[in-house]
Amino acid sequence: MSSDIVNLVNRAIELPTVPEVLVKINGMINDPDCSADDVGQVISKDPAVSTNILRIVNSAYHGLQVRVSSVSLAVSVMGFEMTKKVALKAAVFSVFAEKSKALEHFDPLGFWKHSIFTGVAARTLGESSPQFAEYDAEDLYICGLLHDIGKIIMVEKANSEYLPILEQAAAEKRSEIELETETLGYNHADLGSVLAIKWFLSEDLTTAIRYHHTPSQDPYHQDLSSLIHIADHLAWTSGNPSTVGTPMPQMDNEVYDHLGLDPQQVEDLLPQIHEDYVATGLPW
Repeated sequence: MSSDIVNLVNRAIELPTVPEVLVKINGMINDPDCSADDVGQVISKDPAVSTNILRIVNSAYHGLQVRVSSVSLAVSVMGFEMTKKVALKAAVFSVFAEKSKALEHFDPLGFWKHSIFTGVAARTLGESSPQFAEYDAEDLYICGLLHDIGKIIMVEKANSEYLPILEQAAAEKRSEIELETETLGYNHADLGSVLAIKWFLSEDLTTAIRYHHTPSQDPYHQDLSSLIHIADHLAWTSGNPSTVGTPMPQMDNEVYDHLGLDPQQVEDLLPQIHEDYVATGLPW
């Protein structure tokens, strides 16, 4: 991650701080004396994260035979590493999901549908490609979920600058990301990647978030940024855009060289992606 981008973003916009529950879990995971009960007690002090963890662990995707009603039991079922990832997803919704109001070119509900669809698509495609055999499927999901998080930060923190960009993109049918860079000096992908750094995401995920619109420019992780690029495109073409009335981002067909799947194989996986999306247990 370029220090110039980090410094630019830090000067331009105040990023949401890391939720306390994530800081504590991050410190506890590497403690050999830490138990599932210990982690469960920390999580239980955050009602929003607790609720989301129980909803996620009991969703159809996890396929448990018995309903889990205890946070500590959820931690035991999932293990510490998975708990950390689920807590991150829950914290994202706790921090961002209920704050934004619907605007002319930004619908929060539509944004989260887009983000979750992209996460599911990234996970499903990754699980089907030998190219991503070394990746944890939930890491692929998290990367897809957070790929556009910079947009909702701009809606909340730089509304007066960002909304005219969306209006211009819709009116002129121009690329959002190009207009953002032209107007602000940074874009939502830059912003999202800096947040990912501050929220303890791994370097490969933060880099893929930054380059998900331009994977050919990714100097380190073109496979992952290409996966998120295609997953983002599938969300748009499946009727789940991240913004309203703006043009769909341009597709780079060269990404298939890094995906390990050809276009027909991706198309064949669409029914599974839609099924997995429904199975996330979303309340809509």
